[in-house]
Amino acid sequence: MKRKFPKLLLCLFLTGGIYNLWTLRPVNILYVYSDAGSTVSMVVDHLPWTDRDKIAWYLTHRDEFKRKYPLSDENYQTYYITDIGEGFTNYEKSPHEDLRCYPTLKNENNCIVKNYLLIVDEYAGSNTRLYIPDSETDYQLTPDNKLEVIYPPKES
Repeated sequence: MKRKFPKLLLCLFLTGGIYNLWTLRPVNILYVYSDAGSTVSMVVDHLPWTDRDKIAWYLTHRDEFKRKYPLSDENYQTYYITDIGEGFTNYEKSPHEDLRCYPTLKNENNCIVKNYLLIVDEYAGSNTRLYIPDSETDYQLTPDNKLEVIYPPKES
């Protein structure tokens, strides 16, 4: 019994350390495409694990995104943050996948599998909406910068 406790403590410590290293590593934006309208698509290597951390990452970089990737339509803007997954591909290599292709990439692998990690809708006269596709809830940012949970309607 006395031998198991130090091993258990060591395993917990290592697990906590690995989790912290994983969550603290910076998010790399690998590719950005703007349609010069109201949509920006970003391909990233990863996002933090939790909904709260994903949203915090976006809000931390929000002004930078608006400055670097300005959109022409000031009433409505959508940011699609997509996981790189297995990398860029094409219709021949991935015929059964739902792909988003980028015309500015001038090689045959100019598509990415649509694995959205975060979708952000910014409205000029309304609250910002944040969607995390693998989550059961959506979020909105109020005018006083508070995050509210929006639960989906219950099916009857």
